[in-house]
Amino acid sequence: MAKRRPQTTWDRHSIKAELHRLGWTLTEIAAREGLHRSTLAKALNTGSGRAGEVIAKYLSIPIAELWPDRRKRSPHVIYNSDKHGPAASQKTTCPTEPLSSDREVAA
Repeated sequence: MAKRRPQTTWDRHSIKAELHRLGWTLTEIAAREGLHRSTLAKALNTGSGRAGEVIAKYLSIPIAELWPDRRKRSPHVIYNSDKHGPAASQKTTCPTEPLSSDREVAA
């Protein structure tokens, strides 16, 4: 099998053509990876999200080479309170002194 020649720029058409040359269609890849076909089709333009990573994996080409202007994923992760429990609150839930009732205030 002939080796892929290095390419300096990739556009959506050349990426799709390379997938077809390797025997893949967007529909087949989407079905194997559990994605919708339109998600992969949109990723051809920007390489965004998981779909861009999937396309790069099937082409065996680094994602930075396919989409050099792509924003890098943020290393920040949203805190999952279901998994780790609630974070300590800065406010106390029960005051140190009991609140006086309305009757005591009126008297």
